[in-house]
Amino acid sequence: MKIESNTTYEEYNFNDNDLRFLDIHKSKFINCTFRNSEIEEANIRSCEFIDCDFKSARLNVSDINTSAFLNCKFSFTDLFGSKFTDCKMVGSTFEESNMLGVIITRGNWSYTNLKLKNFKDQNLEEINFSRADLTGCNLENTIFNGAKLIETNLSNTKLKGCNFRGAIIDGINLSELNLNNVKLDIAQCIILAKSFGAVIE
Repeated sequence: MKIESNTTYEEYNFNDNDLRFLDIHKSKFINCTFRNSEIEEANIRSCEFIDCDFKSARLNVSDINTSAFLNCKFSFTDLFGSKFTDCKMVGSTFEESNMLGVIITRGNWSYTNLKLKNFKDQNLEEINFSRADLTGCNLENTIFNGAKLIETNLSNTKLKGCNFRGAIIDGINLSELNLNNVKLDIAQCIILAKSFGAVIE
């Protein structure tokens, strides 16, 4: 099945399709399924996916720009080496997905489920992770300058060498995290001190 640009697809079944080298822009997908489809090396620009299911699909080495994936499911999806630039991923889940080598540049990843993902040594600057679930993630040496971490779940994360300087941190109890060798700015140090009951005057 061929997918066209500037087209709206609602409740389409794209399961088990060969969509390699897909090149589309300004298309909209609502309640569509892409289960087990091959979408490697795709070029997706300014598209919108709402409530779509990518379970066990392969989107590795794809270039995805200024697109939205709202409340989409990426369980067991292969995203190896893909690039997400200025994308809106609000409410999407990535359970058991392969995100090794994924490059995220800016964008809104709030309310996403990213449990147990490995973001070690990555630059996650200016990304909105508000209320995202990063439980158990490896964030060692990760840079969050300009990122939003508002009520983000950082339980059991590996943070050694992580750089939070310049990030907006709110609604997170820093005293419950292992901050060994973590870089904080002055404002964040004040938040940390207050979490231990210090009075800042």
